[in-house]
Amino acid sequence: MQSPCANDQARSEKLQRQIHTTIAAAGGGIPFAQFMQHALYTPDLGYYCSTSEKFGASGDFITAPEVSPLFAQCLAKQCQQILADIPDGELLEIGPGSGRMAAELLIALEKSNALPQHYYLLEISAELQHRQYE
Repeated sequence: MQSPCANDQARSEKLQRQIHTTIAAAGGGIPFAQFMQHALYTPDLGYYCSTSEKFGASGDFITAPEVSPLFAQCLAKQCQQILADIPDGELLEIGPGSGRMAAELLIALEKSNALPQHYYLLEISAELQHRQYE
């Protein structure tokens, strides 16, 4: 395991101080959901709001859609079956990360002439929204 660079370490320490301040202001405890909200989504400090690479070989982890288009192609087959039964069907992907699965899924659905009416991405992280847009 590689140690974080000085900038990442400083960002982490600043986030820890903010979380400690929030906990102290709340009388010594906060709900787990609130802690995770801070840890993941605090602007510029939270895990999913920093500019560091998260997905892929140079990131912290690799998910199936990042490895190969096969996962999205398999999922597209199931989506195609469901969309055939729902006129003007729509798809919603929650936490789409890099957006790679959405792109691969739409390519596979287009090849099968089974595109949904709309494909929505629900992403909280502004930084990841930007990556998905690109």
